[in-house]
Amino acid sequence: MNGAGRTHVLTIEVTGRPATFATAGERPWKEAIRRAIGEAKVVPTNGRFAVALEFRLGQARSANEVWDLDNLINPTLDAMEGVLGLRPWRGMPQPADDRVDEIRATKRQPMPGETAGARIEVWLIEIDTG
Repeated sequence: MNGAGRTHVLTIEVTGRPATFATAGERPWKEAIRRAIGEAKVVPTNGRFAVALEFRLGQARSANEVWDLDNLINPTLDAMEGVLGLRPWRGMPQPADDRVDEIRATKRQPMPGETAGARIEVWLIEIDTG
């Protein structure tokens, strides 16, 4: 994902159980992401972004617990206002995840010695306006 015309903005490791959209675990997952971004002391930047997400899942707690990749991506991007900034509008504050133009996402079980969580990498895509 790294390449010409891109500036690395952030790489963080988020510890915690990834959660899918609209589940009980969504709030703690978002809090873990915001905490990791805050600790990285990154400043939101105007521009377009490329994001790489590698989710390390936990063991299923029931037969009904599944992780659809698209439903893992949504709450993760929704918690990234500390990098992406906020969408300029008059409603409730929302992250400017509409500025993400490229996503690479994978999911897997943790390997021995790893914990559940995610690795998040963000690049600013520099657009040639000339």
